Amino acid sequence: MRSSKSTFDLRKNYTLLCELGLIAALLIFIGAIKFHLPVSGTDGSDFIIKDEPPIVLSPITKQEKPPAAPPLARIPAAVPNDEPIEAPDIEFPEFGDTGAALSLPPEEAGDEEPEILEQVQFMPKMKGGIKALYSDITYPELAKRNGIEGTVEVRFIVNEKGEVEDPEIIRGIGAGCDEEVLEAIKLQNYTPGIQNGKLVKVRMKQLVHFRLK
Repeated sequence: MRSSKSTFDLRKNYTLLCELGLIAALLIFIGAIKFHLPVSGTDGSDFIIKDEPPIVLSPITKQEKPPAAPPLARIPAAVPNDEPIEAPDIEFPEFGDTGAALSLPPEEAGDEEPEILEQVQFMPKMKGGIKALYSDITYPELAKRNGIEGTVEVRFIVNEKGEVEDPEIIRGIGAGCDEEVLEAIKLQNYTPGIQNGKLVKVRMKQLVHFRLK
């Protein structure tokens, strides 16, 4: 048995209801956008954009052009001359004319006296040693009687041949001892001194001691 109440058929009006709902939603959305609610406690001044100070840009300066370089100095060039160059007359001497005599180099001086050295690479040495010198010395009798003792110093030169030259007493004790030393030193022979591979003269000294036993 069918109900006496009439029922609303949703399936039949489904499309119409959807379209109406969509239109209502759009209207509500549009109204919400356009509707502005008043903000409590504010007069709307907070939304005013304040003017900021303008940005001052530095003036644009024009770059001055560098001064132009001074012009290069012009070097005067020689102007060619078409005049012929005259060669000077050259005078040649006649054959047989030898002209002035050539100056001869000065004559070399004679052999100079060889230098006497104090120290050389190889000093002269007495042949036979100091014993040979003392064997040629005799103690003077005058010095013995007076008890004279001491040291005699003699200076001399040994030449390139090893011979003794110019002996002299530079410290003596007298009583015949000095003369005895001079005679004995003249009798000695030395190996000559050598400097740079050459035989040279060397000045030397010798001490002679006189002691009584």
